[in-house]
Amino acid sequence: MVNNMDNQQMQNQVEMFRQMSQQKGVSGVAYLDVYPASGLLRYKLKVTPPERRAEMIGNISLILEMMSQAFNLQVKKIINEEANNG
Repeated sequence: MVNNMDNQQMQNQVEMFRQMSQQKGVSGVAYLDVYPASGLLRYKLKVTPPERRAEMIGNISLILEMMSQAFNLQVKKIINEEANNG
């Protein structure tokens, strides 16, 4: 199932969050690898400034958790608190 964002309200919310991040000086690149057949989703984040990376990953993991629950999926989450993994 492929779903493009065509909902204007959703686009408006995305734009609002983008502007808030821009005002805070946060930018970067998100790398998303999707393997539909095996059910694997891999997400890597390069954030500027790097000090904000852990906060961004935490927020994104909460969003993924809520979305999964909205699809009636049980969420099992492991958080590794390593110092720096790249």
